Amino acid sequence: MTRKSRRAVAIAAALYLFILWWAFRWGVNLRPADGSIYQHIEREGIKRLAAERAQAALQAASPGPTAELRLVSAGPAYVAARYDATHVVFMVASETESRFSASVVGGANAMHVGGTPTLLSEPERNYAPLAGFRELYAPDSQSLHFFPKLVQEAVPGDKWSMNLAGDVTVPVAIERTVIAPVGCSLSIGFLASVPADQQAAFEASGKAYFVVWRADVPPAEPALAAHVSEIAWKPSAEAAKKIDEALNARMREELGKIDARLTTNAANPSDSSASLYGGVRAQVKEWLHADQGLARGEGHLGYDLRAYRITPDGVPRLLVRARWTLAGANAFLMTAWFLGDESLALLWSDAHWSNTLRDGLSNSIGGDLEFQSVLNEFDADHDGWAELLVHTQEGNGSSIGLYLYTDLGLVPLKSPLRRDAQSPEACLEQ
Repeated sequence: MTRKSRRAVAIAAALYLFILWWAFRWGVNLRPADGSIYQHIEREGIKRLAAERAQAALQAASPGPTAELRLVSAGPAYVAARYDATHVVFMVASETESRFSASVVGGANAMHVGGTPTLLSEPERNYAPLAGFRELYAPDSQSLHFFPKLVQEAVPGDKWSMNLAGDVTVPVAIERTVIAPVGCSLSIGFLASVPADQQAAFEASGKAYFVVWRADVPPAEPALAAHVSEIAWKPSAEAAKKIDEALNARMREELGKIDARLTTNAANPSDSSASLYGGVRAQVKEWLHADQGLARGEGHLGYDLRAYRITPDGVPRLLVRARWTLAGANAFLMTAWFLGDESLALLWSDAHWSNTLRDGLSNSIGGDLEFQSVLNEFDADHDGWAELLVHTQEGNGSSIGLYLYTDLGLVPLKSPLRRDAQSPEACLEQ
């Protein structure tokens, strides 16, 4: 072997040894701080198994609510909003007709169902802005035969039942039929007053949104003492870490489903979007790139945590509204419900707002973490399981609906009250 060849072999050997050393160091850096990769996987498996067992034990020890039949037997429930210091408003017929006619532009004169309605004076302040009941009209006497039977049969003084909060129920008396513009359509309902002897409870509730029933809800047998309410609950540093880990793990699971849908839809555009196919593909590529960053942990997680006592076992349930951002922009939105004990098991989650972001239907959802919120908690049938009044932002508006809480998800008890976010000017263009 020549001197030149020996030198080349020595350089190659040195380079080979350097690569081995670098690979070893790289592997050491990748090694979890809590032991070998095998030990880490084993510990994660044990944690996951413990969480699954805790959730299974919870469901076995605390069966689901049986309230649905009792609640349904009481008849339809309606979302009521505080109108002023002594009144509430609730709609019993939604989206009865378009707010504006095709030929007449402007205000009450464009309402068919109300004939020539009269605009009621506004209260001194907007007590319930999420409901959109600030602008009310009283229909003329000639319009009654156009209204639903429920409205035709109601007379001033009729008593309905209103859930105030928890298991507190007060009567309300119908004063007059009203018409409310809600987005691009009209709704029909009632302005009702709270009796003088219930005014103190009405004011003390501090709530702006309630539920009204035509009849009282039958109580459970045996009835349970009321304990449904929002409570103060602050996580420890260890609990906060568990919540962070669970949120990130669930986010990655949901990302896989969302990205699979994105890829499928981009590969098979509908006829109406075929001309925009190139733009759709570019948007999908941007989102897939962003989602890869989220999966690698590059997103910034922020969340709001609220705690509620809404089940018979008395263990808090934690509602977490979570938002991941990339470069300051919203990239993923999700709500998750946790068990508020030592296990901090993630019971169920909802990430449909993330689909809304990727579909380009709204860029404003999630800006203040108010994309979903619990407005009030009730236990109308005294069984210990709460009914929740929930406000939800959607791509083109919002809704307020009554739901029965379960550890497997929310069960809708009525059609939600929807509010269109479009301006009156946009309605005229439709």
